Amino acid sequence: MPLSSSKMPTLISPPALQVKITRGEAPVTEFVFKAPFRIGRDEECQVRIKDYMVSRVHAEVKYEEGQWWIQDLNSTNGTFIAGEKITRAPLMDHAAIMFGINGPALLVEIEKMLIETGLEDRSPSLTRYIRHYFADTPSAQAGEHTMMLRRAFQQVQKKKSRTYHRIIAGVSVLFLIAAIFGIYKHLQVSKQQALAQNLFYEMKELDVTLSRLETAIALTGDSKAAAEIRRFRAKREELENNYDQFVDALGIYGKDMSEEDRLIFRIARLWGECEVNMPEGFVQEVRSYIRKWQSTDRLKKAMTRAQQSGFAAKIAATMLAQHMPPQFFYLALQESDFNVNRCGPPTRYGIAKGMWQFIPTTATQYGLKTGPLLELPQPDPRDERHNFEKSTAAAAQYLRDIYNTDAQASGLLVIASYNWGENNVKELIRKMPANPRERNFWRLLLDYRDRFPRETYDYVFYIVSATVIGENPKLFGFDFPNPLAEALAQR
Repeated sequence: MPLSSSKMPTLISPPALQVKITRGEAPVTEFVFKAPFRIGRDEECQVRIKDYMVSRVHAEVKYEEGQWWIQDLNSTNGTFIAGEKITRAPLMDHAAIMFGINGPALLVEIEKMLIETGLEDRSPSLTRYIRHYFADTPSAQAGEHTMMLRRAFQQVQKKKSRTYHRIIAGVSVLFLIAAIFGIYKHLQVSKQQALAQNLFYEMKELDVTLSRLETAIALTGDSKAAAEIRRFRAKREELENNYDQFVDALGIYGKDMSEEDRLIFRIARLWGECEVNMPEGFVQEVRSYIRKWQSTDRLKKAMTRAQQSGFAAKIAATMLAQHMPPQFFYLALQESDFNVNRCGPPTRYGIAKGMWQFIPTTATQYGLKTGPLLELPQPDPRDERHNFEKSTAAAAQYLRDIYNTDAQASGLLVIASYNWGENNVKELIRKMPANPRERNFWRLLLDYRDRFPRETYDYVFYIVSATVIGENPKLFGFDFPNPLAEALAQR
């Protein structure tokens, strides 16, 4: 006879899941859940962790099939248990979960589950037989046949128990070996990542030193410093070779990576940022700005103007003469679409003019003469901001000064500083320690994203995405050639 619903075994409630954040910044660090929940940076996540290694919605935990499960939600840096990357896995008691390699971590503990079996009401006849043959009644009250069945059952149970213990012991050993190996692998990868980052930021510190030495030589003509520069350059080349080896060993540019993503990683490094600790979402954001360029003809028109005027080679040569990346060519694209007669709107700082959109005070500071139409938003032939050669030389010097000082050799911090007023971004940058490891664009995004004006955010990502497109225009559906290819081939 089928069991009625009132007699079915029932789960009183899912076992409570205690969650504790053991590494990572979060508003709350301890939780207890009996319902599904999500983990991530987003405010809607029940477990919110503020760390760039954690995706906005990184993972979800649900109670299914009689146990708790964790599901990775296509996060950028992955979800790890015992050093192994998982897509979906059951949660055992005292499970340690990590988000990204060497990223934030949390510990989960599962409370005991209470179950009502309803065995007493299941079947009166079956219950009677169970009690008669297997209950712990005195031997005097049981017949010979009953006692024989009990002894046989006990022997079977003992054999099963020994078998189960051997299986459990074997599985436990295998799990222990796997866990130790996973932890070892994780520690090795974490160690390599840390070493790679150390090498990268040592390179950036050398870049700052080299740039300052070269500036000093240009000002003083000290020929003795040239030998010091050669020594620093040899050291930097050695560090870069070692860094490349670590990047290869870590598989940062994996064989499954798309050519588009590979370019984004490479351009981030070219702009002075470490691809090993690239923040989650950066690649996707650059891709979104690439789509914006693809949706209009602005980029094609600007590149045609630059190509017809020979601007790319001249800008690249000017930047290289100042030991600056020639890719600052794309900053002029964002400022003016390579229009030397561009005039901005009136502001409290005056009217920006020319291809590099100098405001009057900065133009004067870098040796450009302003014209009589200073306060009118129209081109002025007597204003040197409209002179391509002079304004480009002034822009290269200005960019290098930012690079040497506040930006700490981060090209993306230079770009943000160039756009965001005279001192606004510098106030935030100067709150960061004056070294490339702690003062870079990744840290600025992490610490001050909520204080970024939308204009500056767009400005930086338009330039980065245009640089990516410019490396291989055909890959992104554009029919113009790489504007810097010829200039870079002559280096």
